[in-house]
Amino acid sequence: MVHKQIINDQGKRIEKQHIYFQVFIYIEVYKLKYEGLSREKLIEFVVQGVNERLKAFFDELYREVELEAIKARDVVDVAKKFTLRGGKRLRAVLALVGYWSREWGSGSLNPIMDVMVAIELLQSYLLVHDDIMDRDEVRRGGPTAHVVFREICRKHGWSDCSHYGISQAITTGDYLEALAVGLLASKNIDPVLVPQLVSTYTRGLRLVAYGQYLDVLFSKLPLRNVGEEDITLVYKLKTSSYTIELPLHLGAIASGKHNDRLLRELSEYANPAGVAFQIRDDIIGLYGDPSVTGKPAGSDVKGKKKTLLVIKAYEYASSDDRKLLELVYDEMSEEEITDEYVERVREIVKTTGALEYCEKTIKNNVEKALGAIKDSKEISSEAREFLEWLTYKLAYREK
Repeated sequence: MVHKQIINDQGKRIEKQHIYFQVFIYIEVYKLKYEGLSREKLIEFVVQGVNERLKAFFDELYREVELEAIKARDVVDVAKKFTLRGGKRLRAVLALVGYWSREWGSGSLNPIMDVMVAIELLQSYLLVHDDIMDRDEVRRGGPTAHVVFREICRKHGWSDCSHYGISQAITTGDYLEALAVGLLASKNIDPVLVPQLVSTYTRGLRLVAYGQYLDVLFSKLPLRNVGEEDITLVYKLKTSSYTIELPLHLGAIASGKHNDRLLRELSEYANPAGVAFQIRDDIIGLYGDPSVTGKPAGSDVKGKKKTLLVIKAYEYASSDDRKLLELVYDEMSEEEITDEYVERVREIVKTTGALEYCEKTIKNNVEKALGAIKDSKEISSEAREFLEWLTYKLAYREK
């Protein structure tokens, strides 16, 4: 009886939060459409709404874990703090754009709110596991999940804390993914749409898995055995598919106003937009300020990650520079790659013209993405305008 009352009370709080967000966002949509309000202001309110919904959702999970398995509370705590600590909420914004891709500003926001929260929980899940694979210890300006659990272990004086941290972080990632799937079948979403939502979601995850497998595989292969087409495929599988296409598709499906042609047009936009986004991400990863990016300097180099920047630098490099790149990426252990080697890689990428090539590739993909939007027949004019603005914002961002 107590359990039922807790769930009912929490449900009422979440419902109030839904109504608050819906009124709030519709006011901003009206201003955007009729008063020329900055699109960044709309994003700001989306971020605020998603974060508030996440807080309410995790409060509900605290109540569940306290009833079911009180000693497992850390898994909820770490998942919550990791998810709320930062992030641009790009995927949530794109899910909303997908929801309004046929008819801008229409429909109840309750269904899409659950989809937006789900896609951000999925993002946390993938980042938690990605940080383990990349051996990163900093994410979003704070410790990664496996580092948090490792320190919990050390605080208690337990043994083998590195393994404990990794093990519990894997569990936390699995937990976050389960939360995401659950939200795609929430009571706010038309049950008729759930099978297609889940099918689309799981296909997106499969593509990410293929991309991640190749990314890790290529980190082990010699530079001479990895080409531009290999890297571009990883970008399409990991970024175009997951970061851009998946949230747009999930949003469009959740609206119930989608058709095959709309989904196809969104995909035609997502593919080049995602490649442009990822190349910019690689440039920021190599040259960005850690205090701004929230990631350690040179982590991609120390992780021997093959990016288009590095592949083109190797292709264009002189004999001596090739030897340096082969030393870093093919021979040295990750622990041996010092900041001096990272700086040398930065110099080679720039002096060989690889950085310039990547900037041109971003420009070409932006043009392709915008061309796809322009040629679309199903996407609303407001959604096209928003995506055009967002494409420039993402492709030419600094963090």
